[in-house]
Amino acid sequence: MATTSLVTFRDGFVASVTVLQRLWAIEALGCSFALKDDGGFHVVHWDKLMPADDAFLRAHRDEVRRLIAYQADDSHLFADQSRAQQGRLPDDATQRRTA
Repeated sequence: MATTSLVTFRDGFVASVTVLQRLWAIEALGCSFALKDDGGFHVVHWDKLMPADDAFLRAHRDEVRRLIAYQADDSHLFADQSRAQQGRLPDDATQRRTA
């Protein structure tokens, strides 16, 4: 019986490690992914794909689309915009100068 390894992102989004690794390998070929207005996606520099990559993307179309559309909620990183804009650290943080 085959098992699928999954990775869970910070906000509970779950994806297949196999699909993620294949997308990274495709990006390493010089390709990138872009969402289309209809909810689909296309591969920029499709001509760099190997036939096996094309077949993989077609076989995993729905999960690839979900991964491309996924955006992590990083709003907690910018909770205090006033300090971020002023370039100051929180009062309880030690400020250091680096050479």
